[in-house]
Amino acid sequence: MIRRFNYTQRKRIEQQRISIELHEDETPFTFSAELNLDGMGLPPDALLVIIANRDRVAMRFDWGTVAKPAPPQDCRLTDIASNPSFRVMALAADGSGRLLALADGIKPKRGRVNVSLLWMQEEDLGKEVWRLDFADGNPTMLVNKNIPGISAAVREDEAFRALVFPEALRSILTRALIVEDYAIDDDEGSWADWIGFVRDFYGEDLPAASPDDDGDDTAIAKWIEDAVNAFTTKRFHASDQYANVRSS
Repeated sequence: MIRRFNYTQRKRIEQQRISIELHEDETPFTFSAELNLDGMGLPPDALLVIIANRDRVAMRFDWGTVAKPAPPQDCRLTDIASNPSFRVMALAADGSGRLLALADGIKPKRGRVNVSLLWMQEEDLGKEVWRLDFADGNPTMLVNKNIPGISAAVREDEAFRALVFPEALRSILTRALIVEDYAIDDDEGSWADWIGFVRDFYGEDLPAASPDDDGDDTAIAKWIEDAVNAFTTKRFHASDQYANVRSS
């Protein structure tokens, strides 16, 4: 059981200080982690804890101290079937459970598909080919493990990618900007990397909210459509890829 901690005056651990790798070739999955908390001003004897979670299931792994990180011998994710995210905590060593520093929503390194930042996971989807999953606030492309060669198709089949990736990006931006009402100028929030990705090929600012909008998302929806159009014409060339496959 995961205890509740006092979050008062905690420090934020920047995600670039953390590297977690998921080993999916093992059964059950295992993971490894490298932590660098130097220069954060944390007590050397502060206890490090990594928690793997998926939906409502969580597993805790004690990881030594700030001065001497010590991975446990057993890092098997026995209670988590797939697609975990991770939380890294530094706790006071006095037994109070006081939370000194935290990084949350960390996605492990694993195989990516060709839309930057989008992870892929094989699961039983019944008769569906693919689906986006937003568990733990991070988008993952689920693909049907019952279809032979599906992962290779996602990575290598130009026709498949041309049909799927623009819609995946549209759904992700809709989730971030309309469903979760993410502030596009938040450079440290959960969707900051995705907004930065879009800005690489689409430079138009999101329209500012008007007092008369009263929850009307029309302007945001148009911005999303224009961003997806920029992705397909400037970055991904979806229709060209599909046409090339069909004519070959």
